[in-house]
Amino acid sequence: TWYNQPTAQFYHVITDNEFPYMVFGAQQDTGSAGVPSRTDHFQITPRDWFTESATEGGYFAVDPLDPDILYDTDAYGAVERYDRRTSLSQNIAPWPVVPLASAPSSLPWAAVAGASIADRKYRDPWTPVLVFSPLDKKTLYLGTQYVMTTTNGGLHWEQISPDLTGAVATKMKTAGPPSVGDARERGYGVVFAIAPSPLTQGQVWAGSDTGLIHVTLNEGKTWEDVTPKGLAAWSNISMIEASHFDTREAYAAVDRHELDDYRPYLYRTRNFGKSWQRIDTGIAANAFLRAVREDPKKNGLLFAGTELGVYVSFDDGDHWQPLQLNLPVTSVRDLQIHGEDLVIGTHGRAFWILDDIEPLRQIHGGIACPGACLFRPASAVRVD
Repeated sequence: TWYNQPTAQFYHVITDNEFPYMVFGAQQDTGSAGVPSRTDHFQITPRDWFTESATEGGYFAVDPLDPDILYDTDAYGAVERYDRRTSLSQNIAPWPVVPLASAPSSLPWAAVAGASIADRKYRDPWTPVLVFSPLDKKTLYLGTQYVMTTTNGGLHWEQISPDLTGAVATKMKTAGPPSVGDARERGYGVVFAIAPSPLTQGQVWAGSDTGLIHVTLNEGKTWEDVTPKGLAAWSNISMIEASHFDTREAYAAVDRHELDDYRPYLYRTRNFGKSWQRIDTGIAANAFLRAVREDPKKNGLLFAGTELGVYVSFDDGDHWQPLQLNLPVTSVRDLQIHGEDLVIGTHGRAFWILDDIEPLRQIHGGIACPGACLFRPASAVRVD
């Protein structure tokens, strides 16, 4: 049950900016969950949990201007705005969502919303990406086959990109089941990752589950295909991280396990995607990538979430080493850095927090210790 073992399967993780901060995520088969990072009664128990909706397969986004307003996505295209003060939710999906019960049982899973792939206005994956701009705190991004935005809480959505999945209009109406070779062209892909720059408004990276990466420098007026050379179709761009220090830099985690390739694929660009370098040295050969995050306070300090745990790099991804400590070997689907904490969402062992990564920031660049080393502690808050 929920109450005797921490086995929640979270797809993504996000935190708010309150104290103590809340950790949110959508969990498989059990709906969404939120939990405080600490309590005043010496432990975190079920009475501290917060359940918001039946969302099980998507992203959470906390309104940067109001922590009581939450946004989430779910499989088959659901997008919801929830107010914690009233416990009321609003469907803000840019398309009509047809309940599963009303869809003909003969339809394939990809067409569960009651229409063929070619007839659907917007396509959506199991985990539709949803993320706020770190600069313009009213802009929320959503991934379909397009990059979409809203600035009024989902009441109106704007499409700011063409189809970024490799679909070809002349093949969209092709009859019969698709093959692996032509499924991308026939429109079975989605935008799986979106990363707005924390440095420049209007610079946005987008990755598809069909193996394509695009970037815009002008809020979607023009897009450039910057896919790493040699990356095969259906290499899922599971996450992109835009650099906090250089607008030219970004990192991309690529997941190919559904192509029976369990190797880690992690890429770095330092020139807006014109060229990419593989940077996965040190990650276990069968630990395929789920997530990559950059420490916003220390240039070159990176964290990677893999199918077999967490890794850390002190040299901008050139070399990696495990950061397991007491963490069970489990699938790490997402990571967030909140102040001095590293927060992860796992698929099978719930949420975990590594308190105080300040020593990792000081290790960065290498240290010479003939004996013991004394690290400067992070700022602490005394709680009565």
